[in-house]
Amino acid sequence: MNNKIKLAITLTAGVIFFSACNNGTATDKNGADTTTMSNMNSDTMDKKMDMGNTNSMNSGLMGSMNSMMDKMSSMQMSGDFDMDFANMMIEHHQGAIDMSEEELKSGKDEKMKTMAQKIITEQKEEQSKLKDFVKNHKIMKMDMGQHDQLSKEMTDMKASMSSMQMTGNTDKDFATMMIPHHESAVKMFKDELSYGMNAQLKQMAQKGISDQTKEIDEFKSWMSANK
Repeated sequence: MNNKIKLAITLTAGVIFFSACNNGTATDKNGADTTTMSNMNSDTMDKKMDMGNTNSMNSGLMGSMNSMMDKMSSMQMSGDFDMDFANMMIEHHQGAIDMSEEELKSGKDEKMKTMAQKIITEQKEEQSKLKDFVKNHKIMKMDMGQHDQLSKEMTDMKASMSSMQMTGNTDKDFATMMIPHHESAVKMFKDELSYGMNAQLKQMAQKGISDQTKEIDEFKSWMSANK
């Protein structure tokens, strides 16, 4: 066999080999199909890159919000409106606390940082009261139809907050997210006034409506001045 023929055979074999790699038929030294693994690794890398981009957008503020909604969505209802309101509000407050702590860590605007610190202080205090209530309250079964309202508030909040577009500016994103967060809290407070039985929780709800409505107005005012 002359050298030209040998060269042609070698080149042809090389083309076939690389074509096989690209078409999912390459094998390793043990005969195992390695192309699928290669494609999986490539796909995994792409997914990791996508997740990295997503995580960069969702970390901090968005991550705190998602954690809050996951916990609230998976919560088991007891049939006692006061108990269920208290448990949901504990997690709702935790979401606000986590987002506020992210604002303190990464935000730049002094107004937003001041509001974040205020939210942390006030909602940790309310959380403590709510946890004491949950610990000491004796469950009283009620009409489960009343709990549909709490579920509705949760669904509305999730839809509202999940559709928001993050800018990458912590101050603006914090304000943007806290508006629907507080709005959902106001709705839940109003539900407690309508369906709850406990005087302490009703008093807390009334104060919450006043405080968080005021903060919603402050966030909206700041947003208008910082477009």
